[in-house]
Amino acid sequence: MEYKYKKETIALCLPVYDKVFPKAWLADMDLMENLARLFPPENIAKWYCHKLNQPHPQNYLMNSVLENRPLYGVVGRPLRASKIADWILWVEDDTTPPANSFEILREQADPAERPVMHGLSFDKMPPYDPSIWRVKADGSGQIEPIRDWKDDTLYRIAHSGTCIMLLHTSVLNKLKRPWFRMQPFEPGCQGMIPCTSFSQRMHEAGVPIHAYTGCIAGHIAEPQEVNAKISRAMHARKQA
Repeated sequence: MEYKYKKETIALCLPVYDKVFPKAWLADMDLMENLARLFPPENIAKWYCHKLNQPHPQNYLMNSVLENRPLYGVVGRPLRASKIADWILWVEDDTTPPANSFEILREQADPAERPVMHGLSFDKMPPYDPSIWRVKADGSGQIEPIRDWKDDTLYRIAHSGTCIMLLHTSVLNKLKRPWFRMQPFEPGCQGMIPCTSFSQRMHEAGVPIHAYTGCIAGHIAEPQEVNAKISRAMHARKQA
């Protein structure tokens, strides 16, 4: 069998914070099946973490990738081809990304120029804002969701949620630890959620953050799945 990415290695990371919805579980299975078609078996690592309060799942999963062995609360299969995976495909437990998410994001990513590539998802609460944020043009330095996002478009962004993300592992060694945190660890920091603190660490290290809207992941908010149609309809209603 000829593998498309036989010279690269991948670690699939699945943090489980609360519970895995059936639709999300099926999406994860499709992702795994697709990776098995793209990579030799020895080039794939699979990790998941559960029953830990945030931000511990995020930090332990990333550390497990770098150590290529399960750390506290992490289970899965290590990489056999080398000591450290080239890429981390990060998928949250309540999202439904397309099965070919890796291929879509890898086409846009680059280890040096674009080492952090997010897909697009949406907030689970009204007004269902897109998860990609930019710096406001008013000079305030504040950020805002990119509500006017275009299809199949690459954006240099200030921040994104981590519903679906492709990350080159070289980035982790450039960032100050802890990578993810829930409360201020340094003077001047405000309370924050893990994905916000992760973006802050990347800004501190000068690591660019990008997002590609050609990879859209639904975000499950019982009883519905928030997607691009719902998000755009909500904002059209607000503007009217």
